[in-house]
Amino acid sequence: MALFSSTFIAVYTITLAFIFGTVFASFITCTAGRILAGEDWTKGYSHCDTCGHKLGTLDLFPIISYVALKGKCRYCGAHVPIRCLISEALLGVVFVVIVIVHGTIDAVMARNLALAVLVMGLSFCDIDGDKLPKGFIVSMLVAWLIALMFSKDIRPELTEGVIAAALGAIIIFAVTSKVQVNDRAGIIALAAVLLLYAGIYRGISALVITLITALIFKGMNKKIHLGAIMGCAFLASIVLGECLTEILPAISIDFSNLNLI
Repeated sequence: MALFSSTFIAVYTITLAFIFGTVFASFITCTAGRILAGEDWTKGYSHCDTCGHKLGTLDLFPIISYVALKGKCRYCGAHVPIRCLISEALLGVVFVVIVIVHGTIDAVMARNLALAVLVMGLSFCDIDGDKLPKGFIVSMLVAWLIALMFSKDIRPELTEGVIAAALGAIIIFAVTSKVQVNDRAGIIALAAVLLLYAGIYRGISALVITLITALIFKGMNKKIHLGAIMGCAFLASIVLGECLTEILPAISIDFSNLNLI
């Protein structure tokens, strides 16, 4: 379904995209927090991290509740980190950008939206707890496979994805063998899955962005959260790559004639 065939449909979809982005941001940050705390993220109710009080409906509206309560818990007055507000607004904007750039409501758009949510959750786990939960990486793989099933021509996309994932895994293995990183296996698995999404050309650009960003952090004596950096770099490369594909003729290889799979 094309979004810009009707002004009403475009505005309606973009508005919904922002709202859903804020909702999913609230959900995924809560999920990441529970995973790091060793709690079961599938059960229980949202609660204040300070007093433990169960949050009511009026406490759970993304952005609106934070602003209305002035960034404090309604029950104990504890300060709620401003990054909760920032993450909700940020993912809302990311959802809008994905929708506008892709321009068509289809399985690929849904896949990219899911990737954005999962990248945010994984990034919080990496930054806050130096962990790359396998559940996030597996979920990324599942989202890619589901979207692939709706592709009109599965073979070239699958072939390019597998080639990119294999090459990327080898590169990351070689790079991480010379530097100390937390959860090396997780980094390699994450890179391989993200390269399935990005393909060869966008994947290479994302790896370059990841490397440059990591070197900048190292030069500033800042801790390098490679999983978070990589996830954000690949998401940006995938989304912005669609813009470049429309603006500039892409140099590409026809993978449909390769009998590798």
